[in-house]
Amino acid sequence: MSPSSVYDRVRAFLDKYGDKGFLVLKAALEVAGDPNVDHRYGDFSFKHLVLKLARLGFNYNPVNLLRSLEKEYGVVEKSYTSSNQTWWRFVDVEAVKSAVYEGAADSDDPRLALLKLKYESLEPARVRSTLLKLASKPSLSNVDKELFRSVVFNELTKLVELYYEMSNYEEYFAAQLSEVRELLRLAELVSAKMSKDKLPGEGKLRQEETLRAFGLHDNT
Repeated sequence: MSPSSVYDRVRAFLDKYGDKGFLVLKAALEVAGDPNVDHRYGDFSFKHLVLKLARLGFNYNPVNLLRSLEKEYGVVEKSYTSSNQTWWRFVDVEAVKSAVYEGAADSDDPRLALLKLKYESLEPARVRSTLLKLASKPSLSNVDKELFRSVVFNELTKLVELYYEMSNYEEYFAAQLSEVRELLRLAELVSAKMSKDKLPGEGKLRQEETLRAFGLHDNT
């Protein structure tokens, strides 16, 4: 198992698992330090950890990360197991705290990490790829239109909701905010294509100019 120190192992874990790993460790540390939790069996239980993550707005099953923390990195160890609960203990809680919080100026507020996780979970790159494909088609089939509606009412709606939350931290999320604006422009292009037969000549010309701006071509 390497690196040798608990501190270094936590840093290696965070390098690999990023914001998701940070949130799981931060939540576990908060449970470990909660005086209202009965710690006779250990620092945190699976149930307490899941509830803490849910309170942070992160509905996630941390079992795989816990397994990695225990088996691969040796940061935690099982302290109690029964038919209905499992508890873990940090092998060196102070070293874990130092590694988790060192240099994490933005991570002092988990809302930033959570917003980034929510954003990435919506797979904006996949949404962009879908919209680009639809925008580059000469015409849209009924299946294409149904796919577009699904993207608009699901991923794109959620991305715009996140946009307003991320706007409160504009310097931190500048790239994401720009990407959402681009996705909206692409979506408007597809929407115009759906009704392009009704567009006047000038409107169709503007649409073709926008297509070229994205490196696309309308072959109709």
